[in-house]
Amino acid sequence: MANPFEKRATEFLRDDTAFLSVVTPDPLHTFFEEHASSGALYDRLCMVIGTPGSGKTTIATLIQHHTVNTLVSSPNHTEYAPLLQALSRCSVIQRGKIGVLACRIPMESEYRDFWELPYPEDVRFGLLRSFLQARAVIFWLNSISSIVDGGLDSVEIEYRSGTDVAGESIGGSGADLVMEKAKRVERAIYSVCARLVAPALKSLPSEATEPYQPFDAISSILLPETEFTLGSLKPLVILDDVHTLHPDQLNLVSDWLAKREIPISRWMMMRLDAQTPQSVLDENLNDPSYIAPDTTLQKNRELVQIWLQNSQGRSKNRRNFRSMARNMANKYLRLMPIFNRQGLTNFGDLLNTNPHRISDSNLKKLEERVESLQRKARIPTEVRDLMEQAIDRYFSGATTLPGGSDVRLSMLLILMNRHLKREPQSGLFDHDEPVDPDLSFKADASVADGARIHLLHEFGRPYYFGLDTLSDASTENAEQFLQLANVLVKASEARIIRDVEAQLPSKYQHQLLRDKAADIIKDWTFPRHHDVESICEHIAAECVKKSLEPNASLGGGANAFGILEKEFSSIPDKYPDLAHVLKYGVAYSAINIVRGYACKKQQWALVELTGPSLVKNGLTFTRGGFLERRVSDLVKALGES
Repeated sequence: MANPFEKRATEFLRDDTAFLSVVTPDPLHTFFEEHASSGALYDRLCMVIGTPGSGKTTIATLIQHHTVNTLVSSPNHTEYAPLLQALSRCSVIQRGKIGVLACRIPMESEYRDFWELPYPEDVRFGLLRSFLQARAVIFWLNSISSIVDGGLDSVEIEYRSGTDVAGESIGGSGADLVMEKAKRVERAIYSVCARLVAPALKSLPSEATEPYQPFDAISSILLPETEFTLGSLKPLVILDDVHTLHPDQLNLVSDWLAKREIPISRWMMMRLDAQTPQSVLDENLNDPSYIAPDTTLQKNRELVQIWLQNSQGRSKNRRNFRSMARNMANKYLRLMPIFNRQGLTNFGDLLNTNPHRISDSNLKKLEERVESLQRKARIPTEVRDLMEQAIDRYFSGATTLPGGSDVRLSMLLILMNRHLKREPQSGLFDHDEPVDPDLSFKADASVADGARIHLLHEFGRPYYFGLDTLSDASTENAEQFLQLANVLVKASEARIIRDVEAQLPSKYQHQLLRDKAADIIKDWTFPRHHDVESICEHIAAECVKKSLEPNASLGGGANAFGILEKEFSSIPDKYPDLAHVLKYGVAYSAINIVRGYACKKQQWALVELTGPSLVKNGLTFTRGGFLERRVSDLVKALGES
């Protein structure tokens, strides 16, 4: 089989069984389960918003009926147990049977063409609306016709009360008649849009212009209960990639589907760049009563917005993504025979996590630097002993990377510089003065991270290796994870072919990831990518300078600019061009905006670098370290581009 890491799952897997063998349930638990438990996932418009590669289409493909039917009817329930549990918690599966009839309509094809027709806006939108509804009905009924005895003859349509007339115009209660009506409407509208020259308005077929509103009338679809399907199914339509619509179309579709009296469930999947700059940058995105500036719709009352990345609960999001990435990588690896023959089914086994220490000559230079600083600053041996004891205590309880002599020396150098920074008085270190008996030093994970960053920049010591690092470098983006993982998989595969141990040394992983990170940035082609890259380079240069301070004041260092909330909130109005650049940076995972970050008794907006920029420039993944800056610093970087 071809290397599955080179393509997205939904692109290279052609049947449901193969798709289910690699898809992971983590996004359902993380982003959808809470809304399903409250019932909001199916009783109002649900807008799922994410960056390219965040898993929107994969989720839509997993939820649609024929995929779920393959899942519940499969005899391999042990392997699929996590997926079944996730779908049950999201109420797609109820009491062990399918309860939701979902169809996915990809919007990247001919739907925007409706907006080019030479008709008034209400006519163009009316054609699009009827076309979408007809297709959804056809998808729903085709999906269930093959799972019930007697086909559509044994299926009935149930309408909400008070829609008798609408039900008759759709085809009545018989599913076979409803299907025939939907096909006639689809055929009539398609004949209009597919023509090279659109017909005159008065020549439009009656089937295309007559009232047709199944979404307003259908409440459920009734069928004989089977071993795997309930007797009453809740229809769900998923409009995937709606950002490809014209902005005016998108607003009209959103307002239409947000009507509270629509009984069917409806989801819209879109990329972040379909939002306005103010929507992407706004600090109130997680406020349930917030009304977004680009719509009249109020969250929680009329729609649910699910952001597949957000600044809330970021530590939890990172942990969840690590778990998802590990599961996904293991499943993909099992699809490659060359690794199966070697008994390698755990992706982590390909990555050696033993750190590659600096050379003996560089270690000697580091030792001399420590001795020189101690001598020049006249630091007593007793004080150095206290520092080394603090370092020993840290590593005795550390559960992460071991502390080699190079890391310990670098940490010692940082503690000495911190002590000098804290107590610079003349004569403090005279040998005839006694050492303060209460003097103590703290060596923690931030000091160790700062030491490793210093060693990376000064001696080239590997910093980026291991599965957790690979996951963190992906910025919670599945497609980006696959790109980075692919270079490691190919390198390991090449070693097996050469009859060398498949496990990659940490130094090799580090170099491969840094090269790939640079390539990812070089391949950016999204709107305003040159401006985004200029801002990222400016932030990175400043953060590297701060991270290499001798006393490592921010531990592992900085990876963001922090701008006071009051000033940052003015960007959409005062600096609209910068707002657009930041929007595209966020939309394509080049930067991350964190609003309302509390520090120093003030509220900050953080403009964070993401995985590729961090790896390329040798910066820490630890969040929270930022440089205090003004909006003018971003404007300056934008002007230099």
